[in-house]
Amino acid sequence: MKRLLANARTRVVRAYRRARNSHAKSRVSQVVVLADRSGLPEHLDPRCVYVLGATTPKWALLDCPCGRGHTIELNLANPARTRWTVTANTAGQPSVHPSIDYRGNPRCHYWLRDGRIHWVPNRTRS
Repeated sequence: MKRLLANARTRVVRAYRRARNSHAKSRVSQVVVLADRSGLPEHLDPRCVYVLGATTPKWALLDCPCGRGHTIELNLANPARTRWTVTANTAGQPSVHPSIDYRGNPRCHYWLRDGRIHWVPNRTRS
């Protein structure tokens, strides 16, 4: 029953996000620290950033706020590639630096600051 409710909540949040204006701001309210991937829930909570690595953070995962169901995986440890940092303010709301730019279909480019999603406007590239 709990899983059914969690799945329903996730679907409702995703549908709501799709229905909103693409420049609307949504919230990611907390950081969840886990030792490894085995602790991840079957369906990621769209309001959480999951940080993997109990002593040294290695990855951050989140359900993309566009609502189309893809998962964003951010490398927090590898210096040879783009490396993100995840911080939380005093209220526990996460920020990610630099911006998150998912180049799949659809492209999703945004900043996560103090738990708020700030979408980067789509621009035609030549």
